Amino acid sequence: MSAFNLFKTKKPVAKRKTSVAKVKVAETNIETTPEVVKVSNTVITPVSSILHPYVSEKATRLEGMNQYMFKVTRFANKPEVKKAIQNRYKVTVVAVNMINMPSKKRTVGRHVGTKAGFRKAIITLKEGETINSAKA
Repeated sequence: MSAFNLFKTKKPVAKRKTSVAKVKVAETNIETTPEVVKVSNTVITPVSSILHPYVSEKATRLEGMNQYMFKVTRFANKPEVKKAIQNRYKVTVVAVNMINMPSKKRTVGRHVGTKAGFRKAIITLKEGETINSAKA
């Protein structure tokens, strides 16, 4: 078999171009600011990093201590979330704590699947400031 391999010609392999795709501002209607981040063909702004307020027993208990819980995107970070909360609700954020919630196994009948994990942010506000649930 090795004698036949001598007569085979090797074809040159074309190199792939590794360039970052540019975001067209006209398509997305987003100003070009340093806060805009592009992750896997989606444009993320600080405002869009907040999905919605997270409601649970712990979240309602934390509201008494001037802390609010929000569900955020998987790749949001603390400075992004802080800017987004301050821009959306016009409040002063003192601290941001992030929690990654793991995915969970769920069984429906005899079919086993997973419930997707998500990320939560606990926001501590300046003393005397609040976020109404009607605003959220």
